[in-house]
Amino acid sequence: MTTEEKEVYAAYEAINNAIIKKDRVAMELYFNDNLTFTHMSGKKQTQKEFIGEIMDGTLNYFKVGTKDFSISVNGDTAHMKVTHTLTAKVYGISGSWTMSGENTYKKWDGIWIRIE
Repeated sequence: MTTEEKEVYAAYEAINNAIIKKDRVAMELYFNDNLTFTHMSGKKQTQKEFIGEIMDGTLNYFKVGTKDFSISVNGDTAHMKVTHTLTAKVYGISGSWTMSGENTYKKWDGIWIRIE
């Protein structure tokens, strides 16, 4: 991996740790204000709504196990494809779910921020 790819992966890991630890400051640092989230159910949330539900215990993430990923960096923009297993209790339902997704990161002030 290149240095930039390692930095993007480190941001991804920091986000996972912030979600598990319910670290609002870190989530707000790594999530762009305009970021939206789409859950498996299709429910969409703003960044503020997502963080709010983590903080109030509606969404509880316990473990993120990364199975496979690829990162491509072009200047200050990076795209990450990832498959991971989330162990969580969300909306009252506990379980482990394997999901694949794509995220976009932008480097701002030396930090890779998730923007999509």
